[in-house]
Amino acid sequence: MNSARRGATAVIAVGALLAGPIGGAAHASPPSYGSNGVFGVATNPTDSWATAYIRPGRYRVDQAPSMAPYQSAPGFWYRCHAFPCGPGFPGNVIASGAAIRDVSTFMDVLPSDVAVALHNVTLTAAS
Repeated sequence: MNSARRGATAVIAVGALLAGPIGGAAHASPPSYGSNGVFGVATNPTDSWATAYIRPGRYRVDQAPSMAPYQSAPGFWYRCHAFPCGPGFPGNVIASGAAIRDVSTFMDVLPSDVAVALHNVTLTAAS
């Protein structure tokens, strides 16, 4: 083997060592949903009512962000046992809550829920 090839091989080997393992653990952000819309619950898919789904679990509730000096409108969430889901259909609402600006609160999406409606709210899966 000539010296040029040995040098190139050594450079490749050193580069591979410095790069570290390929395919190391990736740290993905927890899923988030919002800030407006109706999400079907993944355990209860309903034809033609929802185009996006949320998994059951515990979620942090945050007021939708806004740019200074403005503040976004107050945020609310609704859990429903049937479609349509939202404040205009109180017979379908199981529970509701408000987002508190600058304070995180939490809500649970249950496997028995059919939909979650968000108004100026971002839900992020809690760890």
